[in-house]
Amino acid sequence: MILASLCDLARRDGLLANPDYEPKPVAWIIVVDDSGLFVNLVPTAGADEGKKSKPKSFLIPRRAGRTSSPVADFLVDKSEYVLGIEPDGKRSESDLGMRLGLFRQRVQDAAIATGEIGLTAAAAFLASDVERRRAVDSLPADGYKSNDLFAFECDGQLVHSLPEVQRYFSQVRRSVSKNGAQCLICGTAAAPVDKHPSVKIPGGTTSGIALVSFNSDAFESYGLSRNHNAPVCRDCADAYTTSLNRLLSNRYPDPQRPGETLPRRFVRLSSDTTAVFWTDEETTVLDLFADFFDAPRVESVAALFESPQRGRAPMDAGNRFYCLILSGGQGRAIVRSAHTGTVAQVEQNLKEYFESIDVASEQPSPLTLLMRGLVLQGKLENLAPGLVAEVFTAIVFGGHFPRTLLASAVGRCRAERKVTRERAAIVRAYLKRNQELEVSVGLDKDSTSVGYRLGRLMAVLERVQNNPNKTIVDRYYGAASTRPATVFPRLVAMAQHHLAKLKVGLQFFYQARLSEVMDGIAVFPPVLNMEEQGLFALGYYHQRQDFFKKPESGTAGSDDDDQKGEAA
Repeated sequence: MILASLCDLARRDGLLANPDYEPKPVAWIIVVDDSGLFVNLVPTAGADEGKKSKPKSFLIPRRAGRTSSPVADFLVDKSEYVLGIEPDGKRSESDLGMRLGLFRQRVQDAAIATGEIGLTAAAAFLASDVERRRAVDSLPADGYKSNDLFAFECDGQLVHSLPEVQRYFSQVRRSVSKNGAQCLICGTAAAPVDKHPSVKIPGGTTSGIALVSFNSDAFESYGLSRNHNAPVCRDCADAYTTSLNRLLSNRYPDPQRPGETLPRRFVRLSSDTTAVFWTDEETTVLDLFADFFDAPRVESVAALFESPQRGRAPMDAGNRFYCLILSGGQGRAIVRSAHTGTVAQVEQNLKEYFESIDVASEQPSPLTLLMRGLVLQGKLENLAPGLVAEVFTAIVFGGHFPRTLLASAVGRCRAERKVTRERAAIVRAYLKRNQELEVSVGLDKDSTSVGYRLGRLMAVLERVQNNPNKTIVDRYYGAASTRPATVFPRLVAMAQHHLAKLKVGLQFFYQARLSEVMDGIAVFPPVLNMEEQGLFALGYYHQRQDFFKKPESGTAGSDDDDQKGEAA
C-alpha cells in the first residue's frame, strides 16, 4: 500500500511527465558546433553576492546508479566519464581512459541509431583528444567538484533534451527481458526491472541507493534470481522512486511552475535517518508537520486549537496520511518503519502533543530543541540510537513515548542539577501520554503526588536559603529527587535557621509556603521511581517559576521581585 501510494503521488503531482528522465543539478554545459568542435564551457551556477549559487537543475536521462563497477550514464555524467579527468587524483590514467571509453561508446551507439546531429556532434567531440583538451583548459582556475555533472549543447539546444534522443533513450532503457511476472505494486504482468532507480537517502552514498536489491544468494528463494524475488515493473519503479526523491529533496523543482520548488515534505531525525510524509490529497497540515521539528509557527499551532471555535469543517476522514522512516548506510536503504493514518487523526495527535509540552511558554518549542536538552552540550548524536525516531512516530500517530525519553530528561536534570523549560515540557508530555496523568500547565497547589510536592518543597527551601553562590539544589538535587528520606529531614531543619535571617514579612511568606507544601507529605519516602522523579522535576520547575510571577497587589512578594522568570 505504501509503494502504491507513492506511485499515485508521483502521477498526481505531475512528477512523471517523462518517466525516463529525472531532475538533477547539472554544473557545466559543454557547447559544441555541428562538427563536434568545442565552442564554450558554461557554468549553470550564477553569482549571488560574491558567492556561487547551486547549479541549475535539468531533466536528464535517469542515471544508472553505480556500484563498485564502472557504468557510464547516458549523455550527462561526471568529468571522469565525459572528459577523462577528475580533480582528486584518485584514479589512474587507465581507469579514466576506460570510463571515457564507456561513455563515448554509449553516445556513438545512439548517434548511429538515430542520426541525430546533436548526438553526432557530441560523439565527434568525445572522439577528439584535441577538442576535449580545449574543454579541460576552459575549466576555472579554482577547479570543480568531482561529482559535478556535465551535459552537451549543440545549436542552442541541450542534446539530451532533443525529442529523438529522448525516444531513443526510452527504448533502450525499456528493452528488457521478455520473462514477465506480476508487478507487486500495480498487479499487471510485466518484466520486472533488473535494477531499481536510486534514491538519495541521507546516510547513504551520495550517488543514491536502491530501496530494493538482491545481490546475494541468501536473499533469493524459490529458484528466483535477483529482482524476480520482488518483481516491480518499470513504470512503478520509476514512479515510487521519483516520489521518494521528491520527498527527500529540499528543493525539488515544481513541474507546474518552472523556477519554483515544491514544499518540504521531510524531517531530518538524525545524521542518517529521515522521516518523509505525504497524503492522498494535499492539505495544509503537511506544512505544519514539516515545521514542528525545527521551527513550529505560532499561527499554525494556534490554528489547531482555534479551528473548532472558528467553525472550520473537520478534516476529510478519507484523506490518508503516510510516513516512512528511512535510513541509509553501507550502500543500503533501510526502512525503519512505515505508518499510516487519517489526516484528521494526525491533526488531533499534533494538537495533543503541543498541548502536552505547554509549560506556560508563549512560543511552542521545536522538537529538536527539546531533544537537545536531553544530552550533554546539546549534541543530538549523543542521544540513544533511534530515540528521536521513536518520539517522532509517537507524536504523529499517538503511541506511547519510549521510557528512555523520561529517563534521559530526569537523568539530565540530575546531572546538571537544573530543570529547564525543555526538560519540564518533555516530562509533562511523557506523564500525560504514558501515565494519563492530569498535569497542569503551571503550578498545581492541589496535587497530592508526593514526588510533585517534594519538588515544590525543594524549590521553596532553595528560596529560603537565599544563597546565589552555592544553593542546596547544587548540592542535594540528585539525592533529593531519588532518595528523599536521606536529605529532606536535614534540609527542613536547616530551613528554620535560614528563615531567622529573613525580614519578618518574608519569614511569614515562606513559612506559609513550607506549611502549604508539607501538609501533603505524611512521610519522606525512601526512594522515588522514575515517574515520581519526573514529577519531582516538574514540581520544582512549577514552584520556581511561580516565585518569578509578579505578586498581586497586597500580597507579600518574594525576596527578589526584580528578578525575572527564566526562559530555560
